[in-house]
Amino acid sequence: MKAEDIESEMDKVIRQIRALGPCLEGSLKENAKARYVKKDGAVSEYPTAPILQYRAGPKRRGYRRVPRDKVAEVRLLLENGRRYRELASRYELLSARLALHFKKKA
Repeated sequence: MKAEDIESEMDKVIRQIRALGPCLEGSLKENAKARYVKKDGAVSEYPTAPILQYRAGPKRRGYRRVPRDKVAEVRLLLENGRRYRELASRYELLSARLALHFKKKA
């Protein structure tokens, strides 16, 4: 690939990243259940609100419960986050290729 081709591809990736809008990195646990012990010793379970797990810093995770009416919005944000990671990795690859391209000519 020529340097111009790489730069134009990088521009396309940047435009796609900007078009994504808000995004969120993490995962959604939708089958969360809470347990409790009854007086007779039997264990019972009941469904709870989905739990969003996300990075809260280096080596730290944060957790938030998501109301059921907001699950679709959170899924969209998570999908945008996954797409962002893919595009950022593509941009990183192109950037490395461009750097190596100029190094070869020197």
